[in-house]
Amino acid sequence: MLDIAALATSAVAALTPLLSQALEQGAAAAGESAVNHVLDLFKTRVLPSGAEQALEDLRAAPQDEDNQADLRKQLKKALADNPALADELAAWLKQAQQVQAQWGATQNATVTGNGNQVFQIAGSGNSIQR
Repeated sequence: MLDIAALATSAVAALTPLLSQALEQGAAAAGESAVNHVLDLFKTRVLPSGAEQALEDLRAAPQDEDNQADLRKQLKKALADNPALADELAAWLKQAQQVQAQWGATQNATVTGNGNQVFQIAGSGNSIQR
């Protein structure tokens, strides 16, 4: 069985760039893009009852950590109540990752402490000189 907290965290991590991309595309592309298709699948097949407002808040401000935490909490509750939802969410995550792969590299870094440095590079043949 999948870890509920990890699955909810992965779902929100996948949703955040999708929602940002949907905002960038604007209303002109609504309904036509792969991004909107994946978001619609999430809303109709995965989103638990009662979490609609959390998704709308995240849609309005995808980078807001409070909005991310709220939806993550709603997903964790729903997964605890309905373990079968985990399979549906895992299948959705695969589709979301395929859509994100079409954009190119997506990189995240979480750094704690003082004096840390993070370098992220996409592509090949790159080098970092300090």
